[in-house]
Formats: sequence, C-alpha cells, structure tokens
Amino acid sequence: MLEDRSMSQEMSQCIAACFGCAMACNRCSDGMIGMEAHGNALLLNQCIRLCRECAEICLLVAQWMSRMSPLSDQGCRLCADVCDLCAETCEQHAPHHALCGPCAQECRRCADLCRQMLATLRAA
Repeated sequence: MLEDRSMSQEMSQCIAACFGCAMACNRCSDGMIGMEAHGNALLLNQCIRLCRECAEICLLVAQWMSRMSPLSDQGCRLCADVCDLCAETCEQHAPHHALCGPCAQECRRCADLCRQMLATLRAA
C-alpha cells in the first residue's frame, strides 16, 4: 500500500522511466505504420501492437504511482512484463526499423526500474 508514503526518488525515477518508455514506444510504433514488412508482416504487426500496448500500460502505471495508488505494485509487475515483451519484439524487428533498437533499450530500462520499484513496494 502507498497511501501514507511520500514519493521517493526511486519512485520518481520509475515514473520518469515509464514516461520515457511510452514516448519511445509511441515514436517507434508511429514510425512503423505503413512501412514495408520485409517479408514478415506478422513481426511488423506484433511490433506495432506491442509498442502501442506498452506505451499505454507505461502511462497508466506512471499515473498510478504519481497518485500513490494501492494498485501500483500490480501495475509495476504488469508494466515490467509488457516492457519485456515489447523489447523482445523490437529487438527482433530492429534490423528493419531504426527506432526499434532504442525503443527496446527504453523498454528494458523501464522493466528493470519497475521491478526495483515492485521490490521496494513489497518491502515497505
């Protein structure tokens, strides 16, 4: 539960990582709309979808943490899992799209910080 806690530096960093990841995912997915599939339309479509879904969960979790929601721990867990899936897909698609590599890096960073935040929330 978060109700009685002030925002820690760790939480602020996690929120910033979530916002940064959402921005990277939105840029990445927007950059792929209408691009050539390079023989793998399924991978392209999965990458676009996961980037959009990742951006949405990152924004939601950042908002939850910002208002000290008691659901922040569950959100951080889900966010880390979605970020990992997005990173894996972007890493596969990176040879075909210049923004997929940086997007995957932001997703990995966000997943790591969400897991650290989850451990902190559970320890409190």
